Amino acid sequence: MDSPWLLLNASFGFLVAVALVRFIAFVSEVWQHRALMRQLQRAGKPMPPHSSIFGHLLQAKVAADELPPGAHSCYILDRLSVKQDRAEAYYFDSYPIAVPMLIVTDPYLANQAMNHPWTGAEKPATLTEWFHPISGRGGLNLFTENGQEWKRNHETFLPFFNSSNLDATMPVVVEEMVVFRDILRKEVHSPNTFCLEPLTLRLMNDIIGRVVFNVELRNQTSGTHPLSETMLRQLRLKFASNNVVDNLGQLNPFRKLQIWNNGRILNKHIRAHIENRVEVFRSAKVQDDQTAFNSLLDQALATYYSQSGRQQSETIDGEFMTMLCAQLRMFFFAGYDSTSGTLISLCYLISKHPEVLAKLRAEHDEVFGRSVAACPDKIIESPAILNSLPYSHAVIKEAMRLFPPANGIRTGCKDLVLKSRDGTEYPTEGVLVQSNHISIQRNPSVWVRPLEFLPERFLVGPEHELYPPKGAWRPFEFGVRNCTGQAFVIKEVKAFLSIFAREFNFEERYDELYADEKVDLTNVYHEKAFLTEAGAAHARGGLPCRVSLSGYTS
Repeated sequence: MDSPWLLLNASFGFLVAVALVRFIAFVSEVWQHRALMRQLQRAGKPMPPHSSIFGHLLQAKVAADELPPGAHSCYILDRLSVKQDRAEAYYFDSYPIAVPMLIVTDPYLANQAMNHPWTGAEKPATLTEWFHPISGRGGLNLFTENGQEWKRNHETFLPFFNSSNLDATMPVVVEEMVVFRDILRKEVHSPNTFCLEPLTLRLMNDIIGRVVFNVELRNQTSGTHPLSETMLRQLRLKFASNNVVDNLGQLNPFRKLQIWNNGRILNKHIRAHIENRVEVFRSAKVQDDQTAFNSLLDQALATYYSQSGRQQSETIDGEFMTMLCAQLRMFFFAGYDSTSGTLISLCYLISKHPEVLAKLRAEHDEVFGRSVAACPDKIIESPAILNSLPYSHAVIKEAMRLFPPANGIRTGCKDLVLKSRDGTEYPTEGVLVQSNHISIQRNPSVWVRPLEFLPERFLVGPEHELYPPKGAWRPFEFGVRNCTGQAFVIKEVKAFLSIFAREFNFEERYDELYADEKVDLTNVYHEKAFLTEAGAAHARGGLPCRVSLSGYTS
């Protein structure tokens, strides 16, 4: 009769013991991090006022309260730098929200970290937890892996990013952009303000379907494809789980179960596409043609089956299949999310700067001819024509300077002590090193006229005052772990500008959509489209706008 109660008491006692052990470990970690900060503080290292109990969380709260609601955390770190007379670097202890960090706002210091032989190649373990819902596989993917595992998998996917394959990819990218163009033409006739970003997200979703999986998802025209819907649901669950107030964040076991189950379904969809492409590969339809477009998945399969001793008739082994699913999930997220944010920033900035738009249009007239309608076909016929757009490239770089989609972060070590020009030393052992891109790329001690939209700064020579200092522009970061896909991103954004800049006028309508809100934009550089948290950084509100035809002959 007593045995059920004994079992219940024993189970309860076990749970209490586990909770106690975890609490003790947590307190120990807090003490260690706070002790490190006190040590650095005694050594005179720059940081905001530090609390032995709360670390810098209270200072972060003050900085956050000085920003508009929803502003990206990069602005909090930027505000803390400003409050310290724009410190070139400072220590920031927000544990348990994040591991203590050295926040870098000067490219001279950031270059040392990213070029260090160990730190420059080492992604922090905290990123794997962040990426786990996105990629599965414990959060391991090309973005988070380290050491030999990263090198091996990097080599698997690297052939996709060679110049000839990227050129071969452009026709499928342009095909999806033509669909997007037709959707925008319909918006021209609507008198209502609409948000542009949902449309660009669907565009990028379809592009990534073609580029990563060699599948036409048709989200722009036929509703949401099952693969897309499952992936997007995974992203919604991931970012909802980070909302502590609404969903109890990581403590919500039901949310964890949803993430696991949807991830299982997502992998099932992806495995089906992999198996389909294996059959196509075996039929030799994607081999031996250097001018044909090969998707990221096709290239990975080609690398896999080219290994010595492996036969094309063999099935993919379980380890490679698990790795491949995780990487494809990561590429889907990275290619879909951050590039859409860049497109929105471009449209916003161009709408504010007609003089830049006029120069863009003049360059496109010169390269593509006056016929706007002929532009997509010219890119499809000769993708290398996109290399003849220096001003467009400069516009893209300047937009990414002002609105960087992410920051750079690496793991510090005892061997790396950053040294400023005046000899100040910043130890990195026990902390993460974060390059806060918005601070670096709007830093008045680094850039001339830093808040102005001046694409010309990327066209002048070293003797000109606008010429950027070494490493000052870093949306794709530097060193061995720089963004593998940067050449592809630049090409597809050039194609976007080429197709849309002449045919359409975009007019931002923030004042109309937010007419009832009194928002102080001072500490987000007076930008109506300030960045918000949504995976990569995205413009507030998805860019409310109206679109009209420019009057070019089409």
